[in-house]
Amino acid sequence: MSQPEEMYQCQTTNCGYIYDPDKGERKGKIPKGVQFKDLPDEWRCPVCGATRASFRPLAGPGSVHEENTLSQQTTTDTGEGKMKKYRCLVCGYEYNPENGDPDNGVEAGTAFENIPDNWVCPVCGAGKDEFEEA
Repeated sequence: MSQPEEMYQCQTTNCGYIYDPDKGERKGKIPKGVQFKDLPDEWRCPVCGATRASFRPLAGPGSVHEENTLSQQTTTDTGEGKMKKYRCLVCGYEYNPENGDPDNGVEAGTAFENIPDNWVCPVCGAGKDEFEEA
């Protein structure tokens, strides 16, 4: 059975698909035993079509749980110093500046305001003007 650190969950609103390497993924013809990091770059969530950038591990480094814990530890009660997240109005993808969008040239730590104007949602292709503060 896969460990939670090996299983990745889609973070797109209303999806939540979990990629389990012990099961693989039939629709994308991914055989059992293929780790998330070894999935092809063009692989998409079989439920909502999101890219690999929309997935986070269930536990360990980079997980949603760790991210929430770190945010609570490093942010003051007033929220000063915390970069804001933005949500795509078209598909629900959430841009988190702590993670960036490395698959599309946006480094971790990049505030939404500093992303190039020609950047588009990695899930649905919507422009920056289709995002609102989360």
